[in-house]
Amino acid sequence: MDLSSFYAQFRDETADNLRVLNDALLSLESEVSPELRRSELDRAFRAAHTIKGSARMLGFDPIAQIAHALEHVLGEIRSGQRTLDRSLADRLLQSGDLIGRLAAEAPHLSEKNLKVVPELLQMLGPPATDVAAPPPPVVSLPSSPATSAPAPRAARQTVRVRVDRLDRLFNLTGELAINQQWLGEIGQELTLLQAIVDRQQRALQTLEQELTRLRFSSSQRQAIDARLTALREAQSALVDAVQRQSDRFDRYLTSQHLLVKDLEQEVMAVRLLPIATIFNNLPRLVRDLAVATGKQATIEIRGETTELDRKVLELIGDPLVHLVRNAVDHGLELPDERVALGKSATGLIRVSAESVGNEVRIQIADDGRGIDFDRVRRRAVELGMLTTEQANRLDSQEAIDLIFQPGFSTARAVTEISGRGVGMDIVRANLLELGGQVRVDSIVGQGTTVTLTIPLTLITSRVVLVQVGRQMLALPASVTRGMIWVRRDQVQLIDGQPTIAYQQRTVGLVAMAELLGITADSPLARQTRAPAILLQTRQQRIALLVDALLDEREAVVKPLGPLFTRWPALNGAVQLSDGSLVLLVNPLYLIEGNRRRIVAPSAIGQLSDKPARPARLLVVDDSFTTRELLRSILQSAGYEVTVAIDGADALDRLRANAYDLVVSDIEMPRVDGFTLTTRIRRELALTDLPVVLITSLASEEHRRRGLEAGAQAYIVKSQFNQASLLTVIQQLLGHEE
Repeated sequence: MDLSSFYAQFRDETADNLRVLNDALLSLESEVSPELRRSELDRAFRAAHTIKGSARMLGFDPIAQIAHALEHVLGEIRSGQRTLDRSLADRLLQSGDLIGRLAAEAPHLSEKNLKVVPELLQMLGPPATDVAAPPPPVVSLPSSPATSAPAPRAARQTVRVRVDRLDRLFNLTGELAINQQWLGEIGQELTLLQAIVDRQQRALQTLEQELTRLRFSSSQRQAIDARLTALREAQSALVDAVQRQSDRFDRYLTSQHLLVKDLEQEVMAVRLLPIATIFNNLPRLVRDLAVATGKQATIEIRGETTELDRKVLELIGDPLVHLVRNAVDHGLELPDERVALGKSATGLIRVSAESVGNEVRIQIADDGRGIDFDRVRRRAVELGMLTTEQANRLDSQEAIDLIFQPGFSTARAVTEISGRGVGMDIVRANLLELGGQVRVDSIVGQGTTVTLTIPLTLITSRVVLVQVGRQMLALPASVTRGMIWVRRDQVQLIDGQPTIAYQQRTVGLVAMAELLGITADSPLARQTRAPAILLQTRQQRIALLVDALLDEREAVVKPLGPLFTRWPALNGAVQLSDGSLVLLVNPLYLIEGNRRRIVAPSAIGQLSDKPARPARLLVVDDSFTTRELLRSILQSAGYEVTVAIDGADALDRLRANAYDLVVSDIEMPRVDGFTLTTRIRRELALTDLPVVLITSLASEEHRRRGLEAGAQAYIVKSQFNQASLLTVIQQLLGHEE
C-alpha cells in the first residue's frame, strides 16, 4: 500500500500534538491544582501516545521510539514514580523538539537528527516494551429509573485542503467580484437608456402638438394619425420593455451582489486562522529565554482566538518572536535588580490581539526597565550613525526611531539572543510590506509596549484611486485618514521641507509623483490648489499630494509575481471592471524608506519667479556676531546682503528699498520677528516677500505663531546649518538647486 499520501497529514497531526504536549508541560511547571495537574498530564500522555501510534503505522520507528519513551516517563509522573522538575521538563521538551524536526523531514530522516535519537532515549530511559496504562476505575451507579440522556453532539467534520487550491478558489471569487462591478456598469447603462427613452417620448409628444397646429388634407391627416398611433404604440412598448428589463436586472444585480458577498466572506473565512497558531509557541520561547538569561519571566496571552489571513500570520511570525525576545532580553531586569526596585522578582510579558474594524492590533508589553533614550542616543553616536550634536537634538520619538535602523543595537556583546544589530529593522520592514505600522511607547523604569497594526487580510482591500501625472494608482484605504485641498499659498517651508497647517498642527507635504520617481509637473505648479491624501505614519501625519482623487472602492488585490520582488512598495494590482490593472502602492513603505529625502523642493513648483539679477536679502538680528555670520554665508553664496539691527530698523529699510527676501531673528528689542513679519504683510502690504525666521524658540506653538504671522520658513538655531539655510532660500526664490 502506498503510504505517501498520508505523510502530509502525519506532519500536520504531529505538529498539533506537539503543541498540546508543550502547553501541558509548561502548565505543569507552574503551581496548579491536583485536578488540573492530572488533566494536563492526561493531555500530554494522549498526545505522546497518538504520535507513537501514527509513527508506527507509517514506519517512522525513530519517532515512535521517542514518543514511546515520552509516554513511559509521563506515565511514571502520573503514577507518582517520578517528579517533574526543571531538568526533566527540559529533557521532555527537547524530545518533543526532536520529534518535530524528524516529522518535518519524514519520510527521509536526516542522519544529523537520527544520531541524536539514541542519546535522547538513554537520557529518558525508555522501556523495552510498551507499558499498558492502568484501566480506568469502575464506578458503580445506583439503580434508578432510566432517564433520557441528551443526544451526543455530532463531531465537527473537517477536511484538509491544499493552500494553493484555496488561493485559486479565492482568486475565482475575486473574478466574480470584478464581474459584479462590470454588471453594475451595465445597470448604469440601462438607467441611461431609460433616460433616452423618456426623452424620445417627450419628443414624440412635442411632435404631435406641433402637427396639430398644421393644416393637412383629410387623407393626409388620416395618414399622419395612423403613423403617430403606430409610433405611440411602439414607444409605449419600448418604455414598458426597458422598465421591465431594468427592474429585472436590478433584482438580479441585488441578488448576485449578496451571493458574491456571502461567497467571498465564506472563502475568506477558510483562509483565516486563529493567531493562536503563532501565540502557542511564545510560552516555551519565554521560558527558554528566561533560563538562558538568568531571569524569571511569565507570559500572559489574550485574544488568541483573533483570526488573521494565513499570509499575514506567516509575515508577522518572525517579528513577533523577535519582539518577545527583546522584551525578555532587553526589557526585563534580573530578579535581584527587580526586587531592589520594589518589583516582583518575576517579570511579566503581556501579548494580546484584538480586531478593530478591518485591522488587527497586536501588543507586546513588558514591565521591565523601559527604553533609556540617553543610552540610545549615545549608542547611535558610538555606531557612527549621528554626531553628538545631532543625537542631542533628537526628541524621545526620534530616538525610538533609531532602534529601527539597520545595524543598530544597544547590546555590548554578541550573543545567541541579541547584539547583531538585526531584528527591529526587519520588524518594521515586514509590517510595512503588509501595509501595517509599528509603534513603540516606553516609560523608563516601568516598561515598554510595542503595538503592531496590520490588515485583517491581504486579498481584498478597500482602495482609493488617484491620478498621478498620466497614471492611475491605488492606495490602501486603511492608511488614509481623509482628503484635503491644498492651496499654493498655504505651503510653508520648515527646515527645508514643504509643510501645511492642518487642524492646528504642522503637516509635512509629500508629492507622490516625486516619491515614486514619476516624471510629471507638480499639481501646484499648474493650478492654485490640488488634492492631498492624509496619511498617518506612527505619530506623524503626512499629506500626499496627487493630481486628482478618482474613486474609493472595495477591490480584489492580485499578486504581481516574481518580477516585482525588487519593488516592495508595490503591494499588488487592482483589476478594474474593464479588465485594466492599477498598481496598489504602499506609500508608508516609500516614506519610511525616504524619510531623509521625503520630497524635493521642485515638487511644490515655482513659488516665485527667478530674479535675473543677484537676489537682494535683508538680514535682521540684534546680535552683531549672528548678523555678520549670516552676511558672510549669504554673500559667499552670491547674494547681495543688507543688515538691520532690529525689527524697527528693518521696517525703515524696507520702506526705502526693495528686497527679494528677509532673514530675521525673533527675539529683538523694539520690534520682534513676529511683529516684523506681521507689519511686512499688513502695514507695508508686501504679501509676496518671503520671510525666513531663525530663532532659538523651538516649540510647536512658536512655529505655528511664526507661520500664522506670514513667514514662509522657520529654522531653529539648534538645528541650523549653512546648507539647510541656503536650500530654503533657493527654494523660496525659485532657484534651481
